[in-house]
Amino acid sequence: MKIFAAEEVKNTKNTVILVSAGSISGAKSRQTAQSELYARTLARLGCTAVHDAGYGNAALLAERMDALVLSGGGDIHPLYYGKHLTGLDTSVDPHRDEREWELMRWFCAKKKPILGICRGMQVVDVFFGGTLFRHLGTAHVHDNTLHTIITAESGRLRPLLGEKLAVNSYHHQAIRTLGAGLHVTAVSDADGVIEAIEHDTLPIMAVQWHPERMIDGLCQDAACDMLPLFAAFLALPAKKGTT
Repeated sequence: MKIFAAEEVKNTKNTVILVSAGSISGAKSRQTAQSELYARTLARLGCTAVHDAGYGNAALLAERMDALVLSGGGDIHPLYYGKHLTGLDTSVDPHRDEREWELMRWFCAKKKPILGICRGMQVVDVFFGGTLFRHLGTAHVHDNTLHTIITAESGRLRPLLGEKLAVNSYHHQAIRTLGAGLHVTAVSDADGVIEAIEHDTLPIMAVQWHPERMIDGLCQDAACDMLPLFAAFLALPAKKGTT
């Protein structure tokens, strides 16, 4: 496992990361929620996490924030990849879809680092024109389980995590076809489902598991410590103020 020296990770003293959030139905208003594990993990690397409330100027946020984390959550509305809503899609939130689409658009325009987690990886794929399996035939391997993944020889993951490792898994949908400019950096050992991707030219990486739940001494669904993954995300090249 690669250990990052302080000089290898961009200066995180004043680094502020926007983290997307899901929603909760309130009696009188929409409410947003996200796991505190994202903020606690990023704090270990000297960063401050900002909870996105789902409103406000996405372009301004992309200008002011250093990076974006697309957090886990429910299914993307299938209209985003050319399908109609059916009983196969669960916890669909059109407002969140629209918001994360706008955040993707502006953070990509600014060439700021983006980390997709679980649902977030699927958002990245669909944003670039990819499609999803609506419900995996092998969902039992991936829904609330631990399973083994194999990292690709190319890409950032193998030097960080090794060739094979066990990860947590909380999803029933997955990437079917890759979006433009993306390449696979890990697959499931059991069925070949895509487990991680990176963009060819933009500072974007994404994983299908929940690395914030695999942090030594914080929350550890599986033995591998994922803090180096977050460090690698922070080390992705960013070009501030680029349009």
